[in-house]
Amino acid sequence: MARTTLGIKVDEKTHSRLRALAEAKDRTPHWILRTALAEYLEREETRDRERREDEKRWERYVLTGEAVPHERVRDWLAALADGRDEPCPS
Repeated sequence: MARTTLGIKVDEKTHSRLRALAEAKDRTPHWILRTALAEYLEREETRDRERREDEKRWERYVLTGEAVPHERVRDWLAALADGRDEPCPS
């Protein structure tokens, strides 16, 4: 995999915090930054994907008036509360 170098400018306080955290975790500042960036990208991509899914569901509801029955939603929420990872009903 090809790699590209990125540079960022941070203030001295942020840089000191980064160095301290890296030292406390026995990691390099580089590792901390790469990990933070990967986690941020994953979180934001997931949010965007979920937002698009929500928009599609809303459009379908507006067009058809069909919605997920209350009982199915209630059962799904109960499953989540019990620790079972079940897909959202649609």
